[in-house]
Amino acid sequence: MRQEAFAAAGCAACPVRAEGLCRHLSVDDRSLLHIAPRHVGPGSDLFYQGEPSDEVFRIREGWAFLYELLEDGRRQIVQFVLPGDLVGFHPEVTAPSFGAQAVNSMELCVIPRLRLVEVAHRRPNIAYQLACMFSHDEARAYDRLTSVGRKTAIERIASLLLELFYRLRRRAPEAPGEMLKLPLTQTHIADALGLTPVHTNRTLALLRQKGVIDYGNGLFHILAPAKLFAIAGIDPGSGAEAATLFH
Repeated sequence: MRQEAFAAAGCAACPVRAEGLCRHLSVDDRSLLHIAPRHVGPGSDLFYQGEPSDEVFRIREGWAFLYELLEDGRRQIVQFVLPGDLVGFHPEVTAPSFGAQAVNSMELCVIPRLRLVEVAHRRPNIAYQLACMFSHDEARAYDRLTSVGRKTAIERIASLLLELFYRLRRRAPEAPGEMLKLPLTQTHIADALGLTPVHTNRTLALLRQKGVIDYGNGLFHILAPAKLFAIAGIDPGSGAEAATLFH
């Protein structure tokens, strides 16, 4: 599909058109970015740790995670990437300290990195959207660092579930009740929170025994939102994210 046609027709049908970078972009803005579609399968790498990439990826459908590998093969997942997110943007040609891998099948909008830099210099609205996105990512990274560094296993898992539910609910406000689809394995959760898969399994089972959550077949159902907030140590009235998570 030609880039101009994709910018018009493809973007109009995008399920996360109102999220992130594209929120306030005109058709002309989108055509300037030279956006091209791409499909990747589960387990595919969008880019590799330590290798420069000339492409920036906006997630249209599917999940990915950002990760760092240690020399002995241990993996730390540093962020989950959801539809509407932008990943792989670096203003300068640098080798990223992390890689990005698809959790499930993904539909991507691929933007040449240098083109995005050039357009951001010319279009303040695009530069502003990038700044807002990076600010949210930074705040989320600080919260995750605090969680992994200071919270117990059950507090970490409760906090992660609330974060993911909020981020997903923003993109699908019509989702029924407190049930959302999370295509993550317990190994993904463990690698994101500095736990072992066995410890993660036991902690999730404990939350189920307490009647706080239920899960199965890729679905997580929050049965007792107030209890989950309490376990996570989060005040449900302390911010817009918590306040709008459940309705």
